[in-house]
Amino acid sequence: MYSDEAAAPDDLLIPALKTLMSLPGASDACDPSTGRPRGDAAEYCLAVYRTPEDWRVSWPIRNLQGERSACTPPFGGVEDKDFGRNLPLFGFAHNHPCGTSMGSSDLKVFPAMKTTEGHWTMVEFAVAPNGAPARDSRGQLMPAWAWLATGRAAAPRIYKWNPAGQVYRWSEASKQWRFEATCEPQRPTNLSATLPPPRCVPELDVRDDAPQE
Repeated sequence: MYSDEAAAPDDLLIPALKTLMSLPGASDACDPSTGRPRGDAAEYCLAVYRTPEDWRVSWPIRNLQGERSACTPPFGGVEDKDFGRNLPLFGFAHNHPCGTSMGSSDLKVFPAMKTTEGHWTMVEFAVAPNGAPARDSRGQLMPAWAWLATGRAAAPRIYKWNPAGQVYRWSEASKQWRFEATCEPQRPTNLSATLPPPRCVPELDVRDDAPQE
């Protein structure tokens, strides 16, 4: 699949992410006494992909939040009603119902392809389930991205990042992405199996009302 567009269009992604935040349990669903998602909180995942005609997002996959539960994106591809399954995925988008920023595990979730041994492995570029990569009009691989909608439903914080950990935040005022930080996932300590937050330089500004110039 060839395309002159090197990235999924914002006029598709931003409305899709805002819509995620309006779904039942997707936002403002934090228990103030524990700081954890309530029982009715839900995380939704969707895939971003391109057909020979246009860009699309898949139907959201919903998962009610347990202590460590999260939705599982469609790593093996999507079933498009017009073009079938063998379409390249450009990345995944999801929400955090408790207003938290991206976690260490989020920074590592990208499209996957099957190796010659039959195992699934994540890659840093857009790829179809059969392993065929998406290329631009110059024949270059098209990079994969991940997106997150979090914060309050009335004023969501929307982020995207690439496999290198370069994190951008959407500015509603200027209608463009603003570089925020370079983040790397952290491993669990010997005392806990829970992943600590990623290390970001500079530190991410997680205020819902952060300056949006």
